[in-house]
Amino acid sequence: MSDRVISMAYKPWTRNVFLLACLLLAQPTFAIGWSLILQQGQIGLALPDVQSGDWRATGIRTDMVTSVEADERKIIVHFKPGSRLQAARVIHDRSGVATELDNVQVDLSDATLTVNLSGTGTVINRSALAGNLTIAIGEVRHPGIRPQSWHFEGRIDGAWADLNIDGQLRSDSGLLANVTLRNVPEKFLMARVTLAMAAEQISKTLATTLSDWPELLELNAGQLRVDATLRLEADSPLALEARVDADSVSGLMDRTALSGLTGRLLINLEDDALVARFRDVTIAQINSGIGIGPIRFLADYRANQSDLFAGILDIQQANASFLDGRLRVAPGAIDLATEPWLLPIDVHEVSLDRLLQVYPAEGFSGSGELSGRVPVMVSASGLSVEQGKLAAVAPGGMLLLPAERLQTMLGRSQAMELVVQALQNFHYSVLDSTIDYDKDGRLVLGLRLEGQNPDIKGGQPVVLNINLEEDIPALLTSLQLSGRVNEAVTERVRERLEQSGQEIMP
Repeated sequence: MSDRVISMAYKPWTRNVFLLACLLLAQPTFAIGWSLILQQGQIGLALPDVQSGDWRATGIRTDMVTSVEADERKIIVHFKPGSRLQAARVIHDRSGVATELDNVQVDLSDATLTVNLSGTGTVINRSALAGNLTIAIGEVRHPGIRPQSWHFEGRIDGAWADLNIDGQLRSDSGLLANVTLRNVPEKFLMARVTLAMAAEQISKTLATTLSDWPELLELNAGQLRVDATLRLEADSPLALEARVDADSVSGLMDRTALSGLTGRLLINLEDDALVARFRDVTIAQINSGIGIGPIRFLADYRANQSDLFAGILDIQQANASFLDGRLRVAPGAIDLATEPWLLPIDVHEVSLDRLLQVYPAEGFSGSGELSGRVPVMVSASGLSVEQGKLAAVAPGGMLLLPAERLQTMLGRSQAMELVVQALQNFHYSVLDSTIDYDKDGRLVLGLRLEGQNPDIKGGQPVVLNINLEEDIPALLTSLQLSGRVNEAVTERVRERLEQSGQEIMP
């Protein structure tokens, strides 16, 4: 049988498999070479369920159309169009969190399986697969994502003992990512995912992909890139390294406009611990009615995987420009597991004139600068401030407040008459204010003013003590409706007021 070639077109697969098996088993008996070609074959098999570690596959069926070449050194199986491996359901369950994949179809058309007959070790370790790979999943179900179909198209290459897959993954919602997988059975599965899209597109696709995507978060400009590497080893928790790069991202969060977000977020998940590092983060402006920015932020966050929102936020830098002055959060650690969180904000040289300009009342003006500290308490029920303090920087300044508006704010009582008259042209040397803000949005300012009005009583010294109250949510709504944020926020506020049946203020 020297150098003889057996070539045939065949229908009964079992007959040819038997022939091939006989040749392979008998090959040590022959001292001469041999070769075999099976030009066309088809096989359909229903296979038993498979359980491997945390994975379980049920309803497995294979439909293969192949040609086979073999000699004393190797077997080469060419998969023809129509070669598919199917599973009715694949389930991964770890720590009670289940991922279910329904109607999984693996298309191996044009792929090639090579088995080395002359090597040592098991057949599986001497087998390699190369070629195109398409995977279609009818529906993926996981607590963190919305049920939908997914599709992968790429290439597969490598030995069964060290298999590499590279290609593009897309979801029914339009999410598109480049994926590279490496699988070493019983050792590890590693995946690298790269996602680079316009922020607006990512926002829309993530809103229809992730279960917990904030409903009122909308990105509309800029670019985002995500690079993530995941590693899963037997008897070990998932390990993750990820980097998120933002470039000039803008958008809305509820009724707050954000613009010019640039920076990177580094994420590491290992041994059930999450570490997130905010680096080179800048925001051109955050605006809920009064603009704050540019903002610079540098911080680390650490938490247990079992409770990701109850970790420690370590702030190294957090400052912002505000009304020609500066806001700064002192460096320090905040334990998010203990409410309320204290966020002490230092205020430096804020312009009183700019502050009066943003207030929605015509005719207010002044001069001078304010500094102090506002201790903000943050909890699940909202924000509050107790005994914040602001004071004018020496040598003081002026207040020019029209009488009509002051009378509306302070009332028209006789006791307030002197206050109203004095503040129409008040030259102050002392302006001290206490600040209290409750969770219902009520702001109370306790003002102490020392100075004089040159138009009253020859400019005699005057000391004024005034308590002012303001409904901050109503104030911000007024500012948002006035167009001081942007058109998108104004429209969102109008829609919400109409839905609630409230009157829209002019």
